[in-house]
Order: sequence, then C-alpha cells, then structure tokens
Amino acid sequence: MEEYHLDLTIENLNGPTREQIKVQNCWAVTALDRYHKNSKAKMEFNIHGENIKAILNWDSNFSKSAMREDKDIANQGAVAMAWFVMAVLLKYPYVEQTHIGEGVDYLFKETEPNDDDLNFLGDYHYVEVSGILEESKTNTLKGRIKDKHKQIDRGGKRNEPSSVVVTLFSEPRTVKEIHK
Repeated sequence: MEEYHLDLTIENLNGPTREQIKVQNCWAVTALDRYHKNSKAKMEFNIHGENIKAILNWDSNFSKSAMREDKDIANQGAVAMAWFVMAVLLKYPYVEQTHIGEGVDYLFKETEPNDDDLNFLGDYHYVEVSGILEESKTNTLKGRIKDKHKQIDRGGKRNEPSSVVVTLFSEPRTVKEIHK
C-alpha cells in the first residue's frame, strides 16, 4: 500500500503560495483529526472509477482555534484534498482559481504558464470541489457528486474537460469523477 504525506502538495503544486497551501492543508487536517487518530488514516481515492487505497499522513501540530465552523472545515479541507489528488496523484503541478458562474472552482494545468502567456498550452482540466464531514440522510457522497455535476452543467465551462472532486472526511474517501 502506498504511503503519502499531505504536505507533498506543497512541493508539487504551483500557483498558490506555499503558505496558502499550508493553510488549506490545515483545514483538511482539522477535518481528518475529528475522525482519525495519530495523524494518519487509510484513505481511499476513487479516481475515474479505480479505487486506490493508501496511507495518508499529516501534521496535526498546530492550533485549530480559528478553524471551528463545520461548513468551512468541510469546504476548505476539500480544496486541500482536491489539490493533493490533482498535483500529487495526477501530476497537474499548476492551479488557478476560476470565477463564480463558471461552474467549476479551479483550473489545473500540466505546465505552469509564463506571466505573458494567456494561452492554454498543454493539457488542462477544470475541477469542481466539495467536501462532507460525515454523511446524513440528506447529505451523502453520492448525492453531492451528482449535485456538483449539475453545477458544472449550469456553468460556463460545461463543455471543457472537467471533473468533480468530493471528499468524505469521516470514512475517509475522495472521489474524482470525470464530468460527461
């Protein structure tokens, strides 16, 4: 079984500052620490229908006093998990945030663009991100994935290569599903 550290994102992702990636990781750790002990968990990554089981490690040694709102913990933690999946597991080393109304949250690229280059050279992929701390009758992983696909359908990037990436922290499982 592969073993990873969440901080690999810091080394593998460009676009956000190192500090921003660290803060996103802190949100994910805050969620993971609620359900998993000793700063590690057996994680399931479902990437395009293929299940990948791995040990995920993280650093829990920080104050969580400013990270208390469940909705923020789930949403911001899910961003960290999506960045990890895209940068570490799928080798997309560059990310940009998109604009409201586009139906997706982030644009990942295989190569980092030059400051003067506004073209999409190389492979790119849009991602809509969501997170759930734990499932309930009305809020399930399957339902959230379906909702996120609908959101992409309503957005301006619906005809572009895209996926949903949804994390369920209590199990823990992250699903990346291609939008069709």
